[in-house]
Amino acid sequence: MTCIVCGRRIEEGRRHGQPPREAKYCLKCRADRRRRSKLKYTWRPEYDNYLKAQYFGGLKRRFQVLNRMICMTGLPRWYIKRQAERLGLTMHMDRKPWTGTELELLENMVGRVSSATIAKRLRRPEGSVVNKLKRMGTSRRVRDGYTMRELELCLGEDHHKISGWIKNGWLQDRLQGTRRHNGNGKDIHRIREDDIVDFIRNHPQEINLGKVDQTWFLDLVLLKGREVRQAKSARDAVVLADDAAA
Repeated sequence: MTCIVCGRRIEEGRRHGQPPREAKYCLKCRADRRRRSKLKYTWRPEYDNYLKAQYFGGLKRRFQVLNRMICMTGLPRWYIKRQAERLGLTMHMDRKPWTGTELELLENMVGRVSSATIAKRLRRPEGSVVNKLKRMGTSRRVRDGYTMRELELCLGEDHHKISGWIKNGWLQDRLQGTRRHNGNGKDIHRIREDDIVDFIRNHPQEINLGKVDQTWFLDLVLLKGREVRQAKSARDAVVLADDAAA
């Protein structure tokens, strides 16, 4: 007599030590069926795919994604968040205190590179860097312009696409004009914030709002001194960028 699920030979019946009589499942498959029947919630593989594709960005976007999943699946919020944590998609608060060395590096880099680059070099979340600069009352606008690599991180695009924008004349860039190069013997590109805002205003269809660094994007397109909370979404920020550049 064999199990109808795994095909293994059934060597023992429901009563331990007794030969099987009309058993359909082996002990292992029988336990698995009993365990599945007691599950209160069922999580499907397509839910994982949806979370991986949609569950990112700021708190507002994540809240909206959770609401949509609750409506689609009927699962409770805490259970969906637990699955997101299992997939490594949750946001983590950085409570590590700032050291004197980190503060010195922060002061040296602010205004020269983007907050995303600063976070990468300090091995901290970008939100931690942004909050620290806010508490210090320091602007995080890049005065000397962005390098190609920094703009890749901010826009979520590769250098081939950005180079295409520059080649088409949509995005203005300037060479650094020093002996430093990018490793290929070429001078380093510098793209000013005003030119990036002009590009967003004139070619908004080229911007993928799902890829951009939202903290950087909202900070860039708003008027100087205006708080990020005034823009309800990234699309609203594009409108504000249009007004700012006009």
